[in-house]
Amino acid sequence: DGYYSQERYRQRFKVLQSRLKDPNIASISTYAEGEPTSRRYRINFQQDGQQLSPWHDVPLRNPDGSYNFICEIPKWTRKKFEIATGEAMNPIKQDVKNGVLREYKWGDMLFNYGAFPQTWEDPKVISEETGCPGDNDPIDVIELGTRQRLTGSITRVKIVGLIAMIDADETDWKVLTIALDDDRSKNIHDLADLDAHMPGVTGALTHWLRMYKTAEGKGENRFGFGGKPQGAALATRIVEETHEAWRRLMADKASAGSMKRSASATLLTV
Repeated sequence: DGYYSQERYRQRFKVLQSRLKDPNIASISTYAEGEPTSRRYRINFQQDGQQLSPWHDVPLRNPDGSYNFICEIPKWTRKKFEIATGEAMNPIKQDVKNGVLREYKWGDMLFNYGAFPQTWEDPKVISEETGCPGDNDPIDVIELGTRQRLTGSITRVKIVGLIAMIDADETDWKVLTIALDDDRSKNIHDLADLDAHMPGVTGALTHWLRMYKTAEGKGENRFGFGGKPQGAALATRIVEETHEAWRRLMADKASAGSMKRSASATLLTV
């Protein structure tokens, strides 16, 4: 936990931010509140001194066509951090179950795990691909580069594939991406490239996602498409569909009068 002390976290995060091309994204910083081992620990986002929501205020896409990946769980770690969709300004927190901070029992993450901002898996929409409704969260993203990304970091990525996981009878898409600053990014554009340059990675990913809950005494997760990962074209379409769902959510909340205004952002919790 000392590694993630507030000061060192800020120093490392500034280095990561310096690689971002969009000046608006590059000016976003984070600050931590609470002790890292406590239920009150939060990672908050801010820009020019104003707090913002990583879910609603960070743009999904960049002018160069890349997407913004918000890292929740760094690779080689197992604490289950997530964007707090039910809290004002949606900070990142460690999930709690039965009063206990959650960690993955199956083993450390093999990948950087997080979400795309300005997306939403609508629980009222049944997916044609899985036959199940959305899970009421931003769409999940797996970043497959070689570097460990810190919780709260924002990284420009390209979409290369998709895994259609079904969790508790809900669609829980896992978008496969690779960071643009990764050494292998220039050679990986689709699922076939991923398999060619990182042999065995999609099988290992699917196995991890299928089995990780069994360490808690639960059953295996199910998958659409017979467990076979899908390519970049479908993945991009699904991401854009979840972006449109998020836009509808924002519009519905605005028309219902359940959105709050601040000097920096429009706030929404669901």
